[in-house]
Amino acid sequence: MRREIRGSTTILEILRMYPDGRAATLMSRLYWPCAHCGGAVREPLTLAAQRHARDPRAVLIAFRALQHGGPTDEEIALAAVRHSR
Repeated sequence: MRREIRGSTTILEILRMYPDGRAATLMSRLYWPCAHCGGAVREPLTLAAQRHARDPRAVLIAFRALQHGGPTDEEIALAAVRHSR
């Protein structure tokens, strides 16, 4: 059973939760290099969202949707929006 994805869940933990590549694909759709760069894999999800100028709540919703067959295109679009810092 997968544990709940929280803001403190690290990039590495999320990638391990989804060895089928769904989490890496989502990161790619959000234009995050985290799945491939290796430099920030131990970074918590919400910190990664902030570092990439994304809304942490929208990012969290998108990653949590992986547990239920999502996310939807709308959830991805909301999580991909860049906000000024």
